[in-house]
Amino acid sequence: MGNFLRFLIKKLIEILASLAVLAALSFLLLKVLPGGPFDEEAALNPLVKETLAARWGLHESLPTQLGKYLLSLIQGDLGISMVHPDQTVVAMIQQDLGNTLMLNFVALVFVIFSAFALSLLSLRFRDGFFEKSVDQLMIAFLSLPSLFWGPLLIYFFGFYFNLLPVAFLTEPKNYILPVLTLSLRPLATLVRLLKTSLHENYNLDYVRTAKAKGVGEWRVLTHHVLRNSLIPFLSYAGPLMVGLLSGSFLVEMLFAVPGLGGQFINALSDRDYTLIVGLTLFYGAMLIVINSLIDLVMRWVDPRMREEV
Repeated sequence: MGNFLRFLIKKLIEILASLAVLAALSFLLLKVLPGGPFDEEAALNPLVKETLAARWGLHESLPTQLGKYLLSLIQGDLGISMVHPDQTVVAMIQQDLGNTLMLNFVALVFVIFSAFALSLLSLRFRDGFFEKSVDQLMIAFLSLPSLFWGPLLIYFFGFYFNLLPVAFLTEPKNYILPVLTLSLRPLATLVRLLKTSLHENYNLDYVRTAKAKGVGEWRVLTHHVLRNSLIPFLSYAGPLMVGLLSGSFLVEMLFAVPGLGGQFINALSDRDYTLIVGLTLFYGAMLIVINSLIDLVMRWVDPRMREEV
């Protein structure tokens, strides 16, 4: 219990330090880039621009601006959008957060269930047509990026066959094409990882012992081999969620999904400093928390890690 408590304290310190570094780097990198949040307003009077810059403290030194921003973060305030001064950054994130989370959640569930099903079936029908077909399909998924699959799926299923909608998330069938686009490469990676782990465990002595006792093939696969193959899956769960979150930026743009991805792209084009840093911190916090939770689950599943601090 003492080791676990020390691990939690250490992990909390790491999370806070990571967020502080992320906030500082995001803020400073935006400041060193040329241009400003009001430069695109061609008709804006120079005196008005000066007034706006003074209001937002853009003429203050970088350390002063950074210090004020970090102080507001400690108080739980992400600031007000520079482009939409009537909205807070928190409110803008909440506005489109639901669509992004739902899209990523559906894609994550699809990837996990499909990967386990395909891997187990490939092992059950190993060296046959099914396994070879799955291998070839996964190679195709890995070889081509989402930028290829997205337009291809839109053309065939949206326009050529006219079977599925290609924009927005108004009903369940709207999720099919964006979820497929977002999931194909992570699915292929996870299938290859699980297949390797399942094959390694299937050839161990405990499997032969279970078979010798008369345990059926499916029970051996699901109750013995699969259980001992979960550690590699958990180790990949963090990068899997990171990949889905980052990949959803492009998918949201392709399928006109009103989510955080499109909001982030618009914030970059508008040089909305506070919104950019707010979204970066939000994504960073989600990814850090996800990786920390995965680390905790792995320590619970693998007894060898419980004694590590």
